Amino acid sequence: MFGFFRSAKSKGGQTVGSEGLDPQTQHQQEREQFQEVLESFNASRIEERLKVLDIFLSVEEHLTLTGLEGIIREKRPELLDREFLKETMEMFCQFGFAQKQLFVTQEPVYEHHHLGMHHDHFICTRCGKIQEFANHDLERLQHEIARQFQFHPLQHKMEIYGLCALCMAQREPALSLQYAANGERVRIVTILGGREVQARLSDMGLAVGTCLEIVSNHSAGPLIVASKGTRLAINAGLAKKVMVAHACRQADEL
Repeated sequence: MFGFFRSAKSKGGQTVGSEGLDPQTQHQQEREQFQEVLESFNASRIEERLKVLDIFLSVEEHLTLTGLEGIIREKRPELLDREFLKETMEMFCQFGFAQKQLFVTQEPVYEHHHLGMHHDHFICTRCGKIQEFANHDLERLQHEIARQFQFHPLQHKMEIYGLCALCMAQREPALSLQYAANGERVRIVTILGGREVQARLSDMGLAVGTCLEIVSNHSAGPLIVASKGTRLAINAGLAKKVMVAHACRQADEL
């Protein structure tokens, strides 16, 4: 049977929460709490698990199990045991010290779970960078919408997929349609090729200035785009001749 463990330190008869603490103090409290819960049911290898927690809390980024192994290999090679590390990370999640996130196209990642703090994520589909963000107005709006539907929310998460600022900066101002990312909104700026190409695209309703949404862009199969509420399939040869630029704003005609 699991014992109770403190979520905050007692000071002068008052409870002090985790919000507003400096990272070192907060990490120390979480270490002590984790040790208490491990000891409460006589867990194995407690000291080793605490060393893993120290390393995990010292890294302010999202960690895959593979990434954690790399840090362990450098700092604590004696702990390098994938099954042990996986079991320990799952324990962190089970007892509320970490959260396991499953983002599309990525290996599962672990992040700190600090009490009283909620954030959402931007995920770059090109480089894989995960960026946290928090917005009080957005949180308040979500609760207002829930009240309108007489719904009581317990937890939620928001994941926004796209391209980070660095990846956008590295892109050419205009690129071939075949290199546009899934979900991206683009505008046709140039069409390469002669009258035959122009005519084929025109028959599809595509011309310079047309806005497109990339519905599906995979190596297997044609490129699927949406224009004015219609899905269109474009083969690789034709897509190569359509030059587009990213359009951040959502066009009404999509």
